[in-house]
Amino acid sequence: MREHLPDLRHLCSELVSIVFASDKRTPLALSGNLEEIGERTAVVLSDAPIKDGSKVRIACKSHALKGVVKSCTFQAWLGFFVEVELDPDSRWSPSWFSPQHLFAPSNKTNVPSAARQPKWMPLGIASGY
Repeated sequence: MREHLPDLRHLCSELVSIVFASDKRTPLALSGNLEEIGERTAVVLSDAPIKDGSKVRIACKSHALKGVVKSCTFQAWLGFFVEVELDPDSRWSPSWFSPQHLFAPSNKTNVPSAARQPKWMPLGIASGY
């Protein structure tokens, strides 16, 4: 059995539309900003909430991602962070779509171990006191 690996999320910024069915079963579209993307999940910042369990379609320029809302969390001053679990047939890959602003963290395996060490100094030296 294949071990489940965590979804590596990339920070990004891309204007998108989120299409979902309202309570009246009519499709609604919200504007949003794609904030994070991974193979199995996406996070969109929107001005309005979307109910957990709602099926959604995230339209990004010439591509679309389909999935189900896992959570919708309100953050004061920002809006609603909508976390979407992507459908198996809608997994994301940078080879077929990369958001306009994409920050892909790397593990820097080709960097010498001394360069990977955090830079720090005692508080007394850093503050000058």
